[in-house]
Amino acid sequence: MPRHILLYSDAPVFGGAERALLELAHELPRGRFEVSAVFSEEGAVDHLATLMAAQSVRVTRLPAVPTLKAHGAFLKVWRFFVQNRFDVVHFNLTDPRACTGAMMAAGMALRSDFVVTEHLPRSVFDNLPLPRRVRAAAARTAHTITNTDADRAAILSRPWNRSRVHVVANGVGDDGAPDATRRARARGELGFAEEDLLVGLVGRLIPQKNPDLFLEGVRRVVPHFPQARFVVLGDGPLLPQMRARAEELGIAHTLRWYGFRNDARELLQGLDLLVNTSVVEGMPFSVIEAMFAGLPVLGTRIPGLLETVADHASGLLVAPGDGDALGAAMCSALSDRARLRRYGQVGRERALLLFHARSMAARIANIYDTPVNAVAAAV
Repeated sequence: MPRHILLYSDAPVFGGAERALLELAHELPRGRFEVSAVFSEEGAVDHLATLMAAQSVRVTRLPAVPTLKAHGAFLKVWRFFVQNRFDVVHFNLTDPRACTGAMMAAGMALRSDFVVTEHLPRSVFDNLPLPRRVRAAAARTAHTITNTDADRAAILSRPWNRSRVHVVANGVGDDGAPDATRRARARGELGFAEEDLLVGLVGRLIPQKNPDLFLEGVRRVVPHFPQARFVVLGDGPLLPQMRARAEELGIAHTLRWYGFRNDARELLQGLDLLVNTSVVEGMPFSVIEAMFAGLPVLGTRIPGLLETVADHASGLLVAPGDGDALGAAMCSALSDRARLRRYGQVGRERALLLFHARSMAARIANIYDTPVNAVAAAV
């Protein structure tokens, strides 16, 4: 009889952390597991709920529990756990504060421990007294999954951690090798011809992603490569500020803004280079998707990218926040298209080896099958 797994996220948006659940649900073997999911009632995750339901996953929408004073939301989540039983409850945390209200409600309804994923373990709470709901959630956590060795070390250094911490790289399914037809289709959708030189930024436009640094790089590239064009696939609170800044820098004519696109992965096929300017990352899906698409990556030298991009092999890494270094690296990359293609080929080989969703799901499935008492004995 298959074990019943619940994947739980109260995130208000469909980002990389939620994408991880979608890939996981798709790859978990159905003969071994029955999968259900809970998502926030926020409209921004409607598309995620639709995609998950299309995989024959039973989806429930519940409110987030931002504080324990949100009595109505708390009771609604508590009733859900009273009325439903699962073999494993897996909370998808984007940081140590997310889902903790729901975890406390589940703990009151169930006498079991949880699996959690932390995609960004660095927290402002790490050196502060913990709120009650965070202490309760930590006490109930048997397994913590994170993406990198650096993140594992950060979690293990927390004095309140009692869980076994596992490093499991994010993964996506391979949708096929890149080819000229897919590239031409993507470029047509973006509105560019084959001879155009295209550089892209993909993701939510929020401070964590530091998208203003991308503009600083563009500003330094345009005088040397006036034919280059720059594609921004994403939306977020910093979009108006970015557009104003581009006008101020005199580079607005080189930029195209596409907003959030459900087909962003396919559109990556049309780029020559992907740039990631984040100051902190878990393991970004846009970078892994670019690697599967045979696209070289220029990123910042931070843990989530150091363990994904092979510097001077599948792409280039520069110091975070350094506009001069980013601009110089962009110019270096764009000066040699043959080298870009070689980087892309290495990136695809690396992605197939290290970042396939099937491998991610297999490792997490083994965690689900580890008895809690075995964890307690090992901690």
